[in-house]
Amino acid sequence: METLKAFIKHGKQARVTQPQAEPTTHVSPVTAHQQRAAKTESSVSQKRAEEANMAHQAQKDDANRKAGGKKVDPDTIARMLAEDNESKGKLPRYPGLERWRLIEKMGDGAFSNVYKAVDHEGRAGEVAIKVVRKFEMNSSQGDDHLHPDFKKPKAAERANILKEVQIMRQLDHPSIVKLIDFSESKQYYYIILELAPGGELFHQIVRLTYFSENLSRHVITQVAEALEYLHEEKGVVHRDIKPENLLFSPIPFIPTKNPKPRSDEEEDKVDEGEFTAGVGSGGIGKIKIADFGLSKIVWDTQTMTPCGTVGYTAPEIVKDERYSKSVDMWAMGCVLYTLLCGFPPFYDESIQVLTEKVAKGQYTFLSPWWDDISKPAQDLVSHLLTVDPEKRYTIKEFLAHPWIKNTAEPTYAAFDAPPLATPATERGEPLRGP
Repeated sequence: METLKAFIKHGKQARVTQPQAEPTTHVSPVTAHQQRAAKTESSVSQKRAEEANMAHQAQKDDANRKAGGKKVDPDTIARMLAEDNESKGKLPRYPGLERWRLIEKMGDGAFSNVYKAVDHEGRAGEVAIKVVRKFEMNSSQGDDHLHPDFKKPKAAERANILKEVQIMRQLDHPSIVKLIDFSESKQYYYIILELAPGGELFHQIVRLTYFSENLSRHVITQVAEALEYLHEEKGVVHRDIKPENLLFSPIPFIPTKNPKPRSDEEEDKVDEGEFTAGVGSGGIGKIKIADFGLSKIVWDTQTMTPCGTVGYTAPEIVKDERYSKSVDMWAMGCVLYTLLCGFPPFYDESIQVLTEKVAKGQYTFLSPWWDDISKPAQDLVSHLLTVDPEKRYTIKEFLAHPWIKNTAEPTYAAFDAPPLATPATERGEPLRGP
């Protein structure tokens, strides 16, 4: 599943190929099918090994300082013990987090770990705690405590943590993860967040292969309502909308009485279950946007700061042009495309080629994967994946679209849309499922 995950996350092909010298627009159906069919699990062993090496190096440095008769900082000892426990698979104890009991590790990043935790005082219940290591973010410190292969980060990343917290403190929306508390010790920042028990939507795309139109609409509408709140009420652009940053709350699964995959070749597709309007299906209920590390307050101004994940990044960003809230609309188009068919609109093994495809808006509605997806859904995607940000749908236009409202009004593709796949209903064939 590692290749499939990388494919959905970064917009790269799942098969191993040599980087292409020229941009290409054609992708064989076999390749796209293989990209959705990969079935191996990713590993965090390399990450853990690096952390263990850093902890070991820190312990050696500490021993040298002791030999020299220097006093050891208690916070440094606590940090080393936490990392040592981490390397051994144990849940660490962090100074300053005595109120919380860590239950399990949920994920990690370049400078952070995320844990599920419970409040000893009983006031907040279960939460998610993002623990960010300060010692890897402070450019004024020496390099002795870092692994030799560790690439030293820029000092600006410290400010990003505080900016993320500052923005999240202003937000209160049912489809946005809430900030519960923020604190710090000498070695760590602690960001206490509302827990979304289901985890990342990304893993559900891998599990289900693709979403039905009903479930896709259920998910993307909640994302859009959160973006409307961010854009119109708070003047915030998220800048990193992607499946990994969309979390969900699980709901009871109701098996489909007569499951019907879109094609006979997909009879092994996991049953999505019965869809209930306003509730969801496939075990997927409420959606929440997370990770505001790249977010920025812009209101009606524009910015040029490079950010985001290439496969979900708008053309104006990869071309180093000024951009604004419309970059979130492009990213939402990439997410909707991925939900409907199971793979992203832009992908290539070569980052250079992938960037060129994004800059030119080179994507297609690949047959046969889009053949049974309705024309209104394809039309809506095309209005989001419009290269010119001035012609791209705004959040209000998106929410007013007939496909979102689930009405029978006629729809039209964007002026720069690629050829649409022919929906089964227009070919005189029955549509296998909503």
